[in-house]
Amino acid sequence: MSLTLPLRCLFLIFLGSLSSCLAAADSAPDPFANPPRPAFAGQTDAPRASTSNIQMDVILADLGPGRPRAIDALPDGSLLVAESSGRVRILQADGSVSAPLTGLPPFRSGGGRILMDIELDADFGATRRVFFGYEAEGEDGPLEQVASARLSADMSRFENLQILGNLPSRRLTSTPDGKLFITTIGYMEMRPEVQDLTSLRGKVLRINADGSIPANNPYVGLTNVRPEIYAIGHRDADGAMLHPQTGELWTVEHGPMGGDELNVVRAGQNSGWPYISYGKEYDGSEIGPTQWPGVAQPLYYWFPSLAPSGLIMVENERFPGWQGSVLIGSLSPPQGRFLIRLLMDGERVIGEEHLLVDYDRRIRDITEAPDGTIYLLTDSENDAEGGRVFPGEVIRLMPR
Repeated sequence: MSLTLPLRCLFLIFLGSLSSCLAAADSAPDPFANPPRPAFAGQTDAPRASTSNIQMDVILADLGPGRPRAIDALPDGSLLVAESSGRVRILQADGSVSAPLTGLPPFRSGGGRILMDIELDADFGATRRVFFGYEAEGEDGPLEQVASARLSADMSRFENLQILGNLPSRRLTSTPDGKLFITTIGYMEMRPEVQDLTSLRGKVLRINADGSIPANNPYVGLTNVRPEIYAIGHRDADGAMLHPQTGELWTVEHGPMGGDELNVVRAGQNSGWPYISYGKEYDGSEIGPTQWPGVAQPLYYWFPSLAPSGLIMVENERFPGWQGSVLIGSLSPPQGRFLIRLLMDGERVIGEEHLLVDYDRRIRDITEAPDGTIYLLTDSENDAEGGRVFPGEVIRLMPR
């Protein structure tokens, strides 16, 4: 047994609980152990839905070292495909792909996660504007920024680049009224900042499309508060969308060990992280309660984790029975890599289906084309020891 104990154990020594800590230190925690109790019926473990009859085609399969990050359908049915390395290309439905687009924001050089997300303006048909969340080169290291640029008429480059602000980002969501939602990360060493209104970590931000602050943001005019903040208490919302009927922001969020969430995010809302969670610490210990007065509850949660990434609500009727369903990608090595479909009744999940389970790929992002075709972006993997070496792919789904 290691002589180094978790910090939490040092406190529990004084509570007479050292033996439980020693046991935890000697064995890996069971991610299925002691599942939390939901706050209301249907908040988790919805009935399994009947199997959909679909077919899939891989139309692009060379997304390797750049690590696929985001995919967006353009009005003509082509796709913007972005990789974390900063490469952005246009993919046609027949599988032909453009050269990398030029005129991009000032991405930093090197490896790692550089480009976090791309997002079409909600009024792209009129503006041809695309938003970017990324890391630039700062004086003291990576500088997180959000920018916009116009896609040229020949779709070969970006023009009229504008830096909208030095802002962290995970996912971007444009709104028809000219606003931009930005989700930010709040895990690991960032936890103390999540409930701090002077920090942008673990938040949902809201800015105007030109980078200015909306006058009706919930904290505008308050001292010692960042006016970009729209909602707080988030760990890592890696999927975001506007609900097609209500216009509200919905997100999917990575929990720690368990506690992944589907949320509707409203102005001034607190989702409770890092004090409230349906997940556990990675050593198996409890994080805190699952409920607290004044703290928003997730619409739905998963325990154990499925690692949700990418989020859309199906609008087209092309897939029988899918209109109004929520589609989410799963990235989880232990619990499965597949496409999740949630059947919805308003804000209530009434069924859950797992698709492409046998294909066994980490699904990073999802988009629906104007004709109702659904495209998935899978992650690249380079785990030779684990027998998982795959390039990232763009997959087209069609009803069978």
